[in-house]
Amino acid sequence: MKTDPLRSPLFTPTATGFALGLMIEVAALFLAVISAGAGHGSYAAARALFPVPMLTTLLEGDSIGPLSITLALAQFPTLGALAGYSLARARLTPLVVVGIVHLVAMLAAFSGTLPNFS
Repeated sequence: MKTDPLRSPLFTPTATGFALGLMIEVAALFLAVISAGAGHGSYAAARALFPVPMLTTLLEGDSIGPLSITLALAQFPTLGALAGYSLARARLTPLVVVGIVHLVAMLAAFSGTLPNFS
């Protein structure tokens, strides 16, 4: 009996969302690094795309350290997996909650609480 390759664990909605999140992660990191200009530019893109990791710099002595980097690298793949899982089950509440948390964190990141890192 043949199995459908689209039913394998590799193609679950969660795994597909994770893979899409990885692709978005690459683009977001590129934009954040370009915006930062090797430490001499603006961190606006990083604050908008990665507000929670940027806020953790307050815990790391006002520098972008290992915790911030780890959270930033995990953010979009995790959100993609959550999106795939939630959409497959027609439950949008987790995505709405994450969106609100992201928005609140972004507002905090742009409120003047973070240093310029320059």
